[in-house]
Amino acid sequence: MSIISVDNIFKSFNGRQIFSGLSFEINRQEMVAIVGKSGTGKTTLLNCMGLLEKVDSGNIKINNQIISFRNRRHFFRDIAGFLFQNFALLENETVHQNLNLILHDTDKQARALEKVGLDKNILVQPVYQLSGGEQQRVALARLLLKNPQIIFADEPTASLDRENAKEIIALLKGLCHQGKTIIVVTHDQTILSEFDRVIEIAKLNNSV
Repeated sequence: MSIISVDNIFKSFNGRQIFSGLSFEINRQEMVAIVGKSGTGKTTLLNCMGLLEKVDSGNIKINNQIISFRNRRHFFRDIAGFLFQNFALLENETVHQNLNLILHDTDKQARALEKVGLDKNILVQPVYQLSGGEQQRVALARLLLKNPQIIFADEPTASLDRENAKEIIALLKGLCHQGKTIIVVTHDQTILSEFDRVIEIAKLNNSV
């Protein structure tokens, strides 16, 4: 059963048509990669599915329902989680302070960090002192605390070395096996074999 249904969406930006009648579905507990050449709208598509950007026309259904752009609060609170290339952490705050934005429970924070391969002692460290791999793991731990149904990840391995990139994808795959739906925009061809399905925008979109 699909958790996301993209139905005949159109989207333009600065007078350029990005999507013309784009349609596809993503199933529950599926790990999907979205790929395409630079400028084909990979991140825009992710943002539209994640209700961060509006489509010009067409529908995006989440759990078989159209969620209006105006009424996104429940979607952001209970359904969606986001993982970004730049980690989206407060660099001058500690890991503990960053995780407090989701949940004020040090024990649960420590358990979430352990699940992503980090020691609880990292809680007291400022984010700016962490490596890129550690910061992306903290961002993943933040998602574990939020416990979303769908994880939208925009180039989550782009700032990481090969070893850390593989480990982040393995962690996302583990979350998929636990029941999450994972949608990843990536240009990294070396990780595509880890996905259940690869969506190539050029094969679906009349504007590309």
